[in-house]
Amino acid sequence: MDFLTIDPGTILFTLINTLLIFLAFKFILFKRVDAILEKRQQEVKSVYSAADEALASAASDQEKYAQAMANAKEEAAQIVSRAEKTAQREGDAILAQARAEALAAREKASRDTEREQAQARTALQGEISDLAVELAEKIMEKEIRKEDHERLIRDFLAELDDTDEGDNA
Repeated sequence: MDFLTIDPGTILFTLINTLLIFLAFKFILFKRVDAILEKRQQEVKSVYSAADEALASAASDQEKYAQAMANAKEEAAQIVSRAEKTAQREGDAILAQARAEALAAREKASRDTEREQAQARTALQGEISDLAVELAEKIMEKEIRKEDHERLIRDFLAELDDTDEGDNA
């Protein structure tokens, strides 16, 4: 039963061996494991850092895009506004020109009508003068009586009415 006895030398030797093995593992194996874990931790940090930068860049790009879209919409609104104003001015100019042309045409027609009326009056006055001269000649050629004189005046007036109706038609 020697086997089950507790020997203080064996316990001490086992403790020293365990301590030596622990120290050997610590200096040899744990340094490498710690270095690997440290390296892995640095890689994870760099991946997270890169992801954060990419997220910040994406947010910045999204903000720039939103700003660019807002600027584009504003510029489009300004272009449409300028086009509407230009179209309005051109429309007003065309309308003013058409009104001016219509007024000029109306004034020309009015002048033409007045001139034609004046010509008709002049022609009518000429015919009246001719008829009056004719009547005077007829009166001078013969001595007439009161009845003949009245008949000549009636004929003259009838002829004058016929001439006036012929000009108006």
